[in-house]
Amino acid sequence: MKRKYIISSLILFVIQLTAFHLVFRYLFPFKEQLQMFQFTGQYAAMTLGQAGGVALYISEFLSQFYVVMGTGPVIAAFILTGIAFFSSLLLKKISLRDDLPFVSLLPWLSLFIMQLDYDYQEQGTIAYLFLLFFLWLYTNLKPGIRLIYGICMIPVLYWIAGPIVHLFALSALLFEFLTNGSKKYASLVYLLITILSAVIGTYLGFSRNLKLAFLPDAYYDPMLHTPRIYYSWYALPVMMVLGAYLKKWKEPASSKKKCIWIGIQWVAMGFVAYLGIIHWGRLDTIDHLEQDYYIRNEKWDKVITSFNQTTLSKRRMCGLNLALAHNGILSERLLDYPQRGIETLMLRWDQSVFTAELHSDLYYCMGIISTAQKFAFEAFVSSHPSGNPRMLKRLVETNLITGAYPTAEKYIQLLENTWYYKDWAAAHRYFLYNDQAVERDKELGARRRCWKAETLIPELYTDPVSTLIHLVPACPENSAGLQYLTSFLLLNKDIETYKTLQENLYRSPAWRDMTECQQEAIVICSPNDPHFWLEHGVSIKVRNKALAFMQKVQAVSRSGQNPAVALASEYGKTYWYYYMFNTMDK
Repeated sequence: MKRKYIISSLILFVIQLTAFHLVFRYLFPFKEQLQMFQFTGQYAAMTLGQAGGVALYISEFLSQFYVVMGTGPVIAAFILTGIAFFSSLLLKKISLRDDLPFVSLLPWLSLFIMQLDYDYQEQGTIAYLFLLFFLWLYTNLKPGIRLIYGICMIPVLYWIAGPIVHLFALSALLFEFLTNGSKKYASLVYLLITILSAVIGTYLGFSRNLKLAFLPDAYYDPMLHTPRIYYSWYALPVMMVLGAYLKKWKEPASSKKKCIWIGIQWVAMGFVAYLGIIHWGRLDTIDHLEQDYYIRNEKWDKVITSFNQTTLSKRRMCGLNLALAHNGILSERLLDYPQRGIETLMLRWDQSVFTAELHSDLYYCMGIISTAQKFAFEAFVSSHPSGNPRMLKRLVETNLITGAYPTAEKYIQLLENTWYYKDWAAAHRYFLYNDQAVERDKELGARRRCWKAETLIPELYTDPVSTLIHLVPACPENSAGLQYLTSFLLLNKDIETYKTLQENLYRSPAWRDMTECQQEAIVICSPNDPHFWLEHGVSIKVRNKALAFMQKVQAVSRSGQNPAVALASEYGKTYWYYYMFNTMDK
C-alpha cells in the first residue's frame, strides 16, 4: 500500500516539476528577493519568537535558494508532494479506501494554485505540511492518548505553524465524529484551547493582531487580500467529509475497473488543475517575471531579444527601455517599439514593492542617485520583515556613492550574513571609507559625479525631467540621463522644451550627436523651414525623408484614405508618425 502511495507521489512530483520549470521558472527568483534569510542568532531568535516562527524560518531558509534558476521548482514540487502524500494517508484512515485520488488531492490542488501567486508566502505551505503530519500522527494513536496528544499539540503547533492550528483542531474534532471515536465529545476542548492559544499569543505579542492569529491571511501579503487563501482551509474538511461519505460506496469489483476508476479521477484532477492555472495562475505576469529576472542580473541583451509585442504592458515597456538605455541605444531605437507616452519610460507610482524596485533601477540608470536610494529604501521596508536583498544591494551602492560609509557598512554586514550575497558584500567592503577607490570605479565613480552635480541643483525637483535638465549639462558623461531626458520630452510631445534643450545643449560635451528620431523632432519644431533643420543638425537624409513624408501626407489626405493606416508601413517608426497619430491613452 505504501509503495503505491510512493509511486503516485513520484509521478505527481515529476508532473509538478515539469510544470514549474516550463511555465513558472521565473516566479521563484522573483519571490526570493522579497525576503532575506540570515545565518545569525539574532535573526533566528526574531523569527522563531513569533507564532508560526518555525514554519517561517524553514520557508525563508528554503526560499533563499530560489535565486538559483531551477532550484525553486524542485523545492516547491517536493513540499507540495509531501502535502499530497500525507493527505492521502489521512483520507485512508477515514474512508478505508485507496482509490480516491481526486478527493485526497483537494488540499494539494488549493496549495498548488496559491504557490503560483507571488504575494503568497511559502510559510503557509510549510505550516500546512506540519498540520497534515501531526494530524496523521494523531490518527494513528489510541483514543485516550489521542486526546492528550491533541491538547498538548495545539499550543505547540500554534508556535510552530501559526493560525493553521485552528484547522488542525477542527480536523481532529471532525475525525473523531466521522470515525465515531469514543472521545468525540471530549475533543470539543480542542476548539477552546486553540482560541485561548491565539488570544493569549496575541496578548503576549506572538501574533500582530487577532486576525492574523486566527485566519490564513497571516500567510499572504498583509497589504492585500484574496479569497483564494481560504480555499486550502476549506479543502481539508471537505476531503474528510467526502471520504467518510464515499466509505459507504462499493469499490470497483475487478482490478481493471479499479484502474479505470482511478485513471478517470487523475484525468479529472489534471483538468481541474489546468483550469486553476488558467484562471488563477497569473499567466499574464510570466513575461514580466522573465524580464525582471534579466534586469536584476543585468542581462540587457536578453531583455531586448526576449521582448515580444504579443504581451504588451507599460511595465514591460519600461523594462525594455531601461535595457535600451543601458546599452546606449534608447534614443536610437526608441520608436522601434510601441511607445505609449511617458508611462512606457516610467510607471505611475502605485505604492507597490515591485514599482519601487523598478523606479530605483530607472533613477539609478538616469544618474539621479538620491531618488534611486529613496525608492530602494521604500522597496526594502515594504518587503517581508526580513528584508529585500536586491534593494539592499542598491542601498549599499547608493550609500557608497554619497559617502555615507557607516550606513553602507551596516547594510554590507546584513548581506554578509546571507548565503548568496555574502561574496558580493565582502567585495564592496573595499570601497568603505575609501573615496579614491569609489571615484576610480567605473560605475560608482560615474554615479558619484552625477550625485555631486545633483547636489548643486538650486531647487529640489520631484519629476525626472526637471532634474535631468539641470543634471545632464553638469555631468556630460551621463549618456543614459540624456537619452531618458530627450525620450521623456519626445514621448510627451513637449516640442517647445525639446527645442530649447536642443538649442542650449546640442554640440556640447553632453550631446554630441543626434539620432534620426531626435532629428525628426527638430523638423516638427519648425516644419516649414528646411534651413532651420540643417542649422540644428538635421542630416540631408532626414531632410529629404521629411519632405517626402509631407508630400505623402498631402497625397493621402486628397485621396480620402485613413492617414494613420496608409502611412504606417513606411513611416510607422518615425517620430512624425508618433507625433501625429499616437494618442498616448492606451
